[in-house]
Amino acid sequence: MKRPLEPSAEARGRVVGITDGVFAIALTLIVLEISVPAHEAVHSEVELLSAIAALAPRFLTYALSFLTLTIFWFGQQAQHGLISRSDRRLATLNLCFLAFIALLPFSTDLLADFLEFRTAVLVYWLNLLLLGATLFASWRYAVKNGFLAEDVDAETTRTVYQRIVKAQILWAIGATFCLISPLLSVGFILVVQLTYATALRGSLLRKVIG
Repeated sequence: MKRPLEPSAEARGRVVGITDGVFAIALTLIVLEISVPAHEAVHSEVELLSAIAALAPRFLTYALSFLTLTIFWFGQQAQHGLISRSDRRLATLNLCFLAFIALLPFSTDLLADFLEFRTAVLVYWLNLLLLGATLFASWRYAVKNGFLAEDVDAETTRTVYQRIVKAQILWAIGATFCLISPLLSVGFILVVQLTYATALRGSLLRKVIG
């Protein structure tokens, strides 16, 4: 008789199923923060262009968070492809990860409204840190408890660890740039996200990421 806490492929399937739903909702919510200018306040082409230009911070933070969600979705999907079983504890770690994914629309909206404030940048970075920490913890738990697929070798295991840690180091460096300028900090983090999300294999940053 199977016990509720016993590791199984079925439990893994449920985790994978809920993950896609949470990511889809988060991706929708971040774009809803970009509101169309009120028609009553616009009476000419110039005013419309000005109103659209005023939305620049929101377009910037939307791009940043879209890339963030894309990177973490690919990251967790990669882990799911390497993990063959799950139990209640691993599912709980994944739910914690999804809780911080669900929080990203808030930190995105905060950053868009207060782009010139260091606190807004630090809150966004803290969201990234918590996402990375829970993703790392999930992978570590799966490795320690023998939940990986049989064909996953030591090099693959180490590579997953390294990519998570390197990303967190780069984002932490980006966060410290807010001491100079919050916009510089956001710009650096955006470059990191773009590098992760695209195949810029020749760039120095891509070589650092691995």
